[in-house]
Amino acid sequence: MTAAQTDTAGISPRTAPSPKRRKTNWYGAFWRWHFYGSLIVIPVLFVLAVTGMTYMFRAEVDAFTHPGVLTVTVLEAAERQELSVQEDAVRDAFPDRPILSVVDQTGDRATVFVTERADGVNANVYVDPYTATVTGELTADQLISDWAERIHGDLLIGEEGIGDRIVELGGSWAIVLTITGFIIFFLGRRPRKAAQAKRAKGARIRGWHAIVGLPVGLGILMLVVSGLPWTGVWGSVAQQVASDNGSSLWGEDPGAESTIDELIESTSGTNAEAGWAIGNGPTGTSTSTGTTPISIDDAVAAARAEGVPEPYSIIYPDGETGVFSVMSSQWNDNGNPAESEVSLERTIHIDQYSGEIVGTYGYDDYSITAQVVSQGIAVHEGRRLGVINTILSTLFCLAVMFMCVSAPIMWWTRRGTASGMAAPRAKLPIWGNWLLVVVMVGLGIFLPLFGLSLLVILALDQLLIRRMPRMKKFFGSV
Repeated sequence: MTAAQTDTAGISPRTAPSPKRRKTNWYGAFWRWHFYGSLIVIPVLFVLAVTGMTYMFRAEVDAFTHPGVLTVTVLEAAERQELSVQEDAVRDAFPDRPILSVVDQTGDRATVFVTERADGVNANVYVDPYTATVTGELTADQLISDWAERIHGDLLIGEEGIGDRIVELGGSWAIVLTITGFIIFFLGRRPRKAAQAKRAKGARIRGWHAIVGLPVGLGILMLVVSGLPWTGVWGSVAQQVASDNGSSLWGEDPGAESTIDELIESTSGTNAEAGWAIGNGPTGTSTSTGTTPISIDDAVAAARAEGVPEPYSIIYPDGETGVFSVMSSQWNDNGNPAESEVSLERTIHIDQYSGEIVGTYGYDDYSITAQVVSQGIAVHEGRRLGVINTILSTLFCLAVMFMCVSAPIMWWTRRGTASGMAAPRAKLPIWGNWLLVVVMVGLGIFLPLFGLSLLVILALDQLLIRRMPRMKKFFGSV
């Protein structure tokens, strides 16, 4: 045995210390998800805020851009003429056009008769309700509010529902952005205070972004969830799930075989979709026989006798078996109390020959789900609580615009001379935390487009970005 062996005899080998488990930087991890989520959300949310506010003030915007057409001068003690008298004025001005529908109004708003031109395009003919004179004619494409509504719905990319899917994807990620925003709001209180104390560059706008983002986040959650029934994927999936369980979003008699939505949209003076609940109501049929249809005034009288709140949106009979469909609200912003008090929504179908009511459909016929969603949509559109709702919705839209603008300013200030995306460098340990797995899977199931996009992002991150040094550096992966 050598001396070296003798010296080490009886001495137990030292075990190497186990490596310390790296502590998760939760603040940085959620900030990173918030950062990359904003790349999807900001463009969509900014467009939705601008177009949503424009549509909310559609009456004022359209009247301003077309002076003397949509609004009229009301003389003292003036009374509105019967709709039949105003109808005669339209027929005299455009004798070759069929009248499809009419939207009665209040105050200084002109009555809107929707006519069909020879080229098949619907044109709105505006009539002074006090003098029964035509004030002008406009198509939907000439209304700023119509463009705002279309952009709000599908970004003017209607082919194969692509625009709708983009809006739904942005809205889904907005929920994730809000949740991560709440988390980093509380986890980042100390860093924000420290930055403000040092008067660091961008600290003030960072503080305002956090403060404004807290109430805005709550509003985003409410508005996104209330807007989901309009979307192509979530809305259709929700209806399919309800149908598979023997129920419906609409009620016991949803009128699935024959609904009024297509009729509303084909006779409307805008490109907007039919009302979410009213549009899914059953249609009526004239069962009487006769040669002389009743007048528009008779249809109004029949609905009024039933206690349906007015002014009305009325669809003229379509063919020999068609009916007068008198609606208490079709989101026409015509002063009907049902626009703010959704429970007053009703549609009355009136036989065009006998004047008898052959069908009704209203809020009481909706399922509980449809009633809840209808109330949420009214808040979404800024009409549930009247002026208060309008003021709050306006402030919310402005706050969303501020959030969308301040975010890239903060990034640019923080980025400085850094290369790549300059994203927060941290890793969210999804696979090592069961709670996160459950939350992510739950969100992915509830929001199908979010779940699909998340799978794509994770696959790109694991299979491409992390395997290419330049891309890993550019995206700041750790």
